[in-house]
Amino acid sequence: MPRSSLRRLLPALCVAATLACGGTPSAPGSVVLVVIDTLRADRLGFMGYAAARTPRLDALARGGTAFTRAATPVPVTLPAFASLLTGREPFRHGVRDNDHYVLAAGEHTLAERFRERGFRTGAVLASAVVAADRGLDQGFEVYDDAFSGPYPIYQDELAPFAEEFGNTRRRADTVTDLALRMLDGFGDEPFFLLVHYFDPHATYDPPPKYAALHPGNRYDGEISFVDAELGRFLDRLARRPDALVVVVADHGESLGEHGEPEHGFLLYQPTLHVPWVVAGPGVPPGAVRDDPVTLIDLDPTLASLFSLPPPSRERDGRALRWDEPAPAGRPIYAETFRTLVSYGWSELRAIRVGDRKLIRGPEDELYDLARDPRETENLISRDPGRDLARALTTATGGETREEALAALAGETDSERRRALESLGYVGGEGGGSAAAESYPHPRDEIGRWLRTQEIRVLFRRGLVLAGGGRLAEAVAIFDSVLAAGEERPDVYYNRGLARRKLGDDAGYRADLERALGMDPDYVPALHALASRREEEGNAEEALALRERILAADPAHVPSLQRTAERHLERGEIREALTALRALVAAAPEDPSARLNLGLLAWRTGNRGQAAPHLERFLELAPGHPRAQEVRRLLEGS
Repeated sequence: MPRSSLRRLLPALCVAATLACGGTPSAPGSVVLVVIDTLRADRLGFMGYAAARTPRLDALARGGTAFTRAATPVPVTLPAFASLLTGREPFRHGVRDNDHYVLAAGEHTLAERFRERGFRTGAVLASAVVAADRGLDQGFEVYDDAFSGPYPIYQDELAPFAEEFGNTRRRADTVTDLALRMLDGFGDEPFFLLVHYFDPHATYDPPPKYAALHPGNRYDGEISFVDAELGRFLDRLARRPDALVVVVADHGESLGEHGEPEHGFLLYQPTLHVPWVVAGPGVPPGAVRDDPVTLIDLDPTLASLFSLPPPSRERDGRALRWDEPAPAGRPIYAETFRTLVSYGWSELRAIRVGDRKLIRGPEDELYDLARDPRETENLISRDPGRDLARALTTATGGETREEALAALAGETDSERRRALESLGYVGGEGGGSAAAESYPHPRDEIGRWLRTQEIRVLFRRGLVLAGGGRLAEAVAIFDSVLAAGEERPDVYYNRGLARRKLGDDAGYRADLERALGMDPDYVPALHALASRREEEGNAEEALALRERILAADPAHVPSLQRTAERHLERGEIREALTALRALVAAAPEDPSARLNLGLLAWRTGNRGQAAPHLERFLELAPGHPRAQEVRRLLEGS
């Protein structure tokens, strides 16, 4: 028998053994990890929230074990997922923010170790923040992050963003449908399945049925929606009594407490305290655990339960036992570097030992969570917390800000930047600059961030309206953005485009001039101006503008096309070849670029260089009107 088949058979035999007597299995044979994004622990019924409508999660907690003091190491989605899947603190796996970072290939994730053990592995993701290009897909046979609409919208004011949301997130019912399909595909084989629900994340817009359960509180409505959809998944999962179910959140949500609208900026309990429920074979039913645990404990716990291969890198978490609590004095670490990397504000770190919690930043804070669970009284003037400061240094190995920034993976591409913006992750101007002389406390910047965020959301609404042909409304919104003090070249440029379509050519020209006055190298405005000069027959001025564009953006496809055409018209073959080569490099799947470069190289005697481009042209566009001509050319050579 092949070794790969044997690896898959062994865990299957183990599962069969637990079911041999026909009863409930005594040990788990598969595992479902459910991550509910942005879910506060104190918004669930089993955690004592009277307004909760979470019957399925409450029942799961009654049938299993609930950890009531679980914590996330970071209130930011991508690094939290990285910690969850590696059992390592953020400063160890190196992912510190949703932007800029990719989980390193050598991190040896839970999915990889389950797959090495012979398990089927799959994941259904609900947000582009954790798309496969962030490195979290390591070890998954299927990592379903193919976001595409439709995405139902229930509030009229969000309607312009339906397409944008559909390309970056999924509703809970869609996630459940996909997860059930994946579950069915596993058949009777042992599996590790990750299911991610995103609905409690802003912007809150629950279906009407669930909104009605919580009048005026859409966040709670989203939680009830997820609870119902999780219940639908659990109903089908009941066919696999060997499956262990783990439900956690990546982080919580501030909902305005401490002045924080959402999460990721501060390190108070509303975003650090997360729910954690485990149910299934071998798990004590109805148990309530208040010992200190953290998301990094999941990896070693599952590794112990399923006898996974040893990790290639040391884990920071510890394997939890159902009959033995974690030590009460265990230090629990948390951080946010999103503030530093994306906004240029100070990072924050925290350490909790028992009920005492220290937050380190530009100003240190110390809280007694037993006496002051809402963290309203800073005790640092009476207790400097030197023991906690030492514990924090020990936990991080004394990592400095500069060491943390040194691991940046580089700027995010424009497509991912747009996805992050649509999900509410929008960096400040110049954010993340390591050269800044001072880093303000995040709480002092949140008000400005909120105003900027509101303006940017308004601007995006204008873009959507303009794209949908509602030009007068779009112009009015762009006017409001400018009136709010957000004078940017892209605002002027897009207002100008809308004005031109409305027949206001003078307004269009004026807005282009304003955009270029603010940024002489603003490529969209230069392109619009060059196109206008070409329409007017002013080829020389247009070419000069194209050269300015290519100096700012060497891969600007329209300018490379126009530049090559102009050089050919003037008989400047060498310059035309240079432009065409750059065009093919920028747009390798463009059949016209391949055709033009191939033909020009052929006619100048470079047939060896021409042939690959012409052959690729035929592959890309076999039905092109000039395809037969090219075939004859190649056959005749």
